[in-house]
Amino acid sequence: MATSEHNMELTEQSSNIITRIWQWVKNHPTQITALIFWTIVILGTRQYMQANNLGFAELAMQLSDLLTGTWYGPLLYIVIYLLRPLILFPASLLTLLAGSIFGLAFGYVYALIAGTISALIPYSVGRWFSSEEEAKEEALGDGDDEESRLQKFIGAMRENPFQAVLTMRLLFLPYDGVSLLAGGLRIGLIPFMAATMIGNLGGTFAYVGAGASIEGDLTTGEVSVDPTIIALTVGILIVSIVVSRVLNRRQEQQKNEKMQAAEAV
Repeated sequence: MATSEHNMELTEQSSNIITRIWQWVKNHPTQITALIFWTIVILGTRQYMQANNLGFAELAMQLSDLLTGTWYGPLLYIVIYLLRPLILFPASLLTLLAGSIFGLAFGYVYALIAGTISALIPYSVGRWFSSEEEAKEEALGDGDDEESRLQKFIGAMRENPFQAVLTMRLLFLPYDGVSLLAGGLRIGLIPFMAATMIGNLGGTFAYVGAGASIEGDLTTGEVSVDPTIIALTVGILIVSIVVSRVLNRRQEQQKNEKMQAAEAV
């Protein structure tokens, strides 16, 4: 009898564990997708390097030649950038790589196009696959980090979506969080994309410029930095920050004026 009860208890515990694991999987589809993707990439890369007797330096050179030496190289880069929200790859690193691989001019164009279009993925998730509350919860997180700063822009996004999204882009708030929140609030696609593209101009140039300023071979450690590009990059970044502060202060002023007008009524 005791053995039977013990077996039933073990079965119930196992069932609870399986239920919890399945619930976690359902609640973290992006993390699961990224884990599967990077596992395949790591194993595939390891197998390719062993089969072709390649080191990391040779592999990096092959990847660079693929992106710069073929007509579809830039398209491949843009596709990888579009997958970024799904595979949890940092946008900043991909933008840096654009400058390092393609140079300042072409790298800027490719990264700007890719970065702007990639915002559509979290925006679409928030708009068409999540309720407003679900999108807000996902975008705002636990409220203990930088993502909590998005909270104060919710009202502004409803009243003036273009200016609010533009300000958040210039403030370098969490990129995918802004897109997800805009989708969840059902912000219009045109003002969202226009603000995203304009807001990306300065930040993209800064990251691409930083990547393009690095000259030499990173795999051997023989590198140098172009001071002219660095100075230009820093200048653009400062201008972006100043503009973002001005827009943010303007929004705060408009908010206070509306509150005072409401109190007067």
